[in-house]
Amino acid sequence: MAGVIDDYVAALRRDLDFDPTLARRLADEVESQLWEAAEADLAGPSPEAERRAVARFGLAREVAAQFASDAIARQARRSCIMLAATVAVTFIAMRLRVIWLDDLGGSVSALAPLIDRYAFIAALLVGIVGWFAFRRSVLPLAVCRAGLAASIAAGIARAGLFVDGAPLHVLLPAAGEIALIGLLSWHVFGLHRRLRRTATLRRAG
Repeated sequence: MAGVIDDYVAALRRDLDFDPTLARRLADEVESQLWEAAEADLAGPSPEAERRAVARFGLAREVAAQFASDAIARQARRSCIMLAATVAVTFIAMRLRVIWLDDLGGSVSALAPLIDRYAFIAALLVGIVGWFAFRRSVLPLAVCRAGLAASIAAGIARAGLFVDGAPLHVLLPAAGEIALIGLLSWHVFGLHRRLRRTATLRRAG
C-alpha cells in the first residue's frame, strides 16, 4: 500500500507529465529529500513523520508549478536558438536561390519573390522584438514560424527546385530549411503546452 510520500511523488509526476524528463528528475530528488526528512524525524520513521515531511515541503501543485516555470525558461531558450538557426539557414538558402535564378535568367512568378523576401523580413523583425520583449510568449515564435514557412514555400516554388533540376548546393540548404521549420514547429508546440499546463497548475494551486 502506497504511503504519504509515495502519493506525494505520484502527484508530482502527474502534474509534470507534459515534461517526462523533468517529472522523473524532480520526483527522484523530492522523494529522496522527503525520505531523509521522515527518517530524521524525532519520533522516528512513521506515517506521521512522512506527513510532517510532506507538509513542510509544500503542496505538490505549488512545487510542480515552480519547477514547470523553470522548464518554460529552458524551453523558450531552446526555441529561440532553433529560430535563430532556421533564420540563418533560410537566409543562406534564399541567397543561393537568387544566384541560381539569376543564372537561369529570372524567376517564374512575380508574387513568389515578394512573399519570399517580405515574409522572411517580417519573421526576422517579429523574432527580434519577441526576443527582447516577449521571450516567454509563444505568439512571436508562432508568427515567426508562419512567416518563415511562407518564405520557404514561396522560395521553393519561385525557384522550381523540384522541377528545374536545381544543383546540389541549392537543394541541400532547401532541405535544411524544411527540416528546421519542422523542428521549430515542434519546439513552439512544446512551449505552448508547457505554458498552458503551468497556467493550469497555478490556478489549481
